[in-house]
Amino acid sequence: MSGGSCQCGFGEEYFTIENDESICTVCGGKVCGSSGVVLKEVRRRSGRRILLVDDQPFFRKRIQEALHEKGHTVLEAGEGLEAVRLLSGALTGSVTDHAQQVSLVILDLTMPGLIDGFQTLGVLKAMDEDLPVIILTSSPPTQELLQKLGRLKAKKYVNKASKGLEALLLKNLESL
Repeated sequence: MSGGSCQCGFGEEYFTIENDESICTVCGGKVCGSSGVVLKEVRRRSGRRILLVDDQPFFRKRIQEALHEKGHTVLEAGEGLEAVRLLSGALTGSVTDHAQQVSLVILDLTMPGLIDGFQTLGVLKAMDEDLPVIILTSSPPTQELLQKLGRLKAKKYVNKASKGLEALLLKNLESL
């Protein structure tokens, strides 16, 4: 890991939280300096098709409006299985136009249903390992949580209680 340093020196990806701080997904330590890791350029363009997964309709509407203003198309899922079905349809050929395929997921962790956010994340990443996932949840960013999300290969973590949430989310989305 050249350019940035943390406690262990082995972290490969970082979560951006409120103050643009980078946290190592291996040790949970704060990363100082700029990371030498170049995140893979994944389906980057304006007008993305984003899968938004959250069990709270008012919150989905709030985020959807911010994304629409920036020209993104939003698919909504109120729980994990619905999200899996939507992504599965895009991957199995139900959606043949690449512009109509999901290019990013914004996922809440705490959801009712047969599978929670962690399980949903695991299934989505098993379906498409390169699909970037931004975790948008009210769960506090503990070292244990960030390590678990790192193992599950989430790209970013944003807390719902963050000041200027919509702007922060859009900033993180553009960095992927």
